[in-house]
Amino acid sequence: MLFKILKFNIFFFVLIVFLFNTLISSEQQFSYLANSFLHGKLYFIDKLAVWGDASFFQGHYYWPLSPFPSIILMPFVFLFGIFDKLFLQGYLQILLVAGVFYCIYKISLKLKFTFPDSLFLAYAFCFSSAFLGVALLPWSWYFAQVVGVFIFFWILHEFLNKKRYWFMGILLGFLFLTRVTASLIISLFILDILFISKGDVKIKVKNIINLCLPILISVGLVFLYNYLRFGDFFENGYAMQFVPEHAAKARAYGIFSIIHLPANIYYFLLSTPIPVFKDNVSHVLTFPFVKANPWGMSIFTTSPYFIYLFFINFKKKQTRFMLAATLLIASPIFLYYGIGWRQFGYRYSLDFLPILYLILIVGMKEKYKNLPDFFKYSVIVFSFVNLYLFLPFVFR
Repeated sequence: MLFKILKFNIFFFVLIVFLFNTLISSEQQFSYLANSFLHGKLYFIDKLAVWGDASFFQGHYYWPLSPFPSIILMPFVFLFGIFDKLFLQGYLQILLVAGVFYCIYKISLKLKFTFPDSLFLAYAFCFSSAFLGVALLPWSWYFAQVVGVFIFFWILHEFLNKKRYWFMGILLGFLFLTRVTASLIISLFILDILFISKGDVKIKVKNIINLCLPILISVGLVFLYNYLRFGDFFENGYAMQFVPEHAAKARAYGIFSIIHLPANIYYFLLSTPIPVFKDNVSHVLTFPFVKANPWGMSIFTTSPYFIYLFFINFKKKQTRFMLAATLLIASPIFLYYGIGWRQFGYRYSLDFLPILYLILIVGMKEKYKNLPDFFKYSVIVFSFVNLYLFLPFVFR
């Protein structure tokens, strides 16, 4: 019975992903930037792209976000450009979301979860977590995070299977060029090489070099990219962004500061949906009664199954290394002035949520062997709760 419900739900949410990603054509900055790259420019040449988080410098508007999502879009933008059409980010995002689902499914099988438990685990992350919001909205900020999550899970799949460090290094380089903070997952692999993997010192050094070299090349490319745009290796454009007044005020306290920690922790752990009032005076609720808080919602609201983290065993060395890597990635995110806005859940957590999810499913496998029915029912129920909270957030 549960499997039949799951099959229907997968079909339903795949349809929803397809509709959203093909119908939404706004905020396509990465596609516009890909078009600029094809014309040999590092700034926007399309006026439609010049708004929302753009950076103005010496008469041109630049996109401060990392460039890899635009690079992978270039072949598609080129082909559509022949017919004077813009290739929408959502067209590729559909495949990336499917790729995330497939990677989690394969990782679950590798961890000895049976079918269909492996499908439940893939479904849980994709449609019953903060990932749902970025999966459905192909806006540029979200598109970058879908690219990052896909690369992240691809790396984890490689880590659990063939462990080709040169290939993991290339993927880490791509991840650095997409979401810098997420690339700190390299710490887990270095710890694994040093303290868990077998081999003599020469082999360990070789593996670390294979792992680190591509990401070091990516760092150099970013420095060059910054210099060619702003004449400064360390200027990425974030300090020049056009941001709303509330964000500008927060940035004035420092781009990274301990003062931002309480707010980020609040929205990651404690924030809840907000009521929908009939007017601005009374407290009379009206349909849909509650909706997603655009500032973010707790991980336990979007994906309450993470409560299982409190019941698993953290004694294994590899589990502790994964937890340490999670904390390392989360630290700069929690100290960043930008909490996020117009987001479903605390979307910046997606830079470390894949490894936190791996900790969860590894721990559950050790403790329960098979997925508890309560986990399965909660995943199904909260996927629709998430969708219910998400729709008013978009169609307000």
